[in-house]
Amino acid sequence: MSWLQAALQLLFPLQCPGCGREVGGKGAWCAGCVQELWSPRRLDVAERGMRHVERCQVLTGYQGAVRTLLHGLKFQGRRANAAPLSWLLSLADEAELAELVSPDVLVIPVPVSADRLAERGFNQVELLFGDWSRQQGLEWEAGTLLRRRPTTPQWELDRTQRRENIKGAFFVNAPATVQDRHILLVDDIVTTGRTLEECAGVLRQAGAESVRALALANG
Repeated sequence: MSWLQAALQLLFPLQCPGCGREVGGKGAWCAGCVQELWSPRRLDVAERGMRHVERCQVLTGYQGAVRTLLHGLKFQGRRANAAPLSWLLSLADEAELAELVSPDVLVIPVPVSADRLAERGFNQVELLFGDWSRQQGLEWEAGTLLRRRPTTPQWELDRTQRRENIKGAFFVNAPATVQDRHILLVDDIVTTGRTLEECAGVLRQAGAESVRALALANG
């Protein structure tokens, strides 16, 4: 750490995004907040009618500071909110990523529409998972699975409307990229699982060997 960085940290100490306590690193959360919100679990894909997703792991709940940060990132263009959310993602250990991550897996983010990308300037899923993927030594591919049209935010709809809203919204523009590959599909939040299931169905139809999913939060 340079003297300038040390001086800035002394004058403007880094704070936990959950409670405001001083923390030791950029984007870090304090131990108390981590203990309160860290709740990794495997979702029951059969119960959710996810036929094309083999496994789905989530790491925290969509509540409190996590919800505030995600909402600001997605709907208010607060790009800086990605840092504390990515920090949470980095806490996932081998047990929590078991049967999801392997050396040959191809990581693919759920895409946003071209209109939303132009409006927002970024895909929040890429901000959250891109660096994490590379740090894990995993192959990252953000240009193969695309969204062909804008859709209404899923949280605004009921279960039936969500299914119709997302139907046919995605396509694979380079099937050879996913042919016979094991895919790890990543997203910021999963609620009913319809978005992940629709993406997984398209990937399997394009020739993917398997599709597993990892989401930061469960709403």
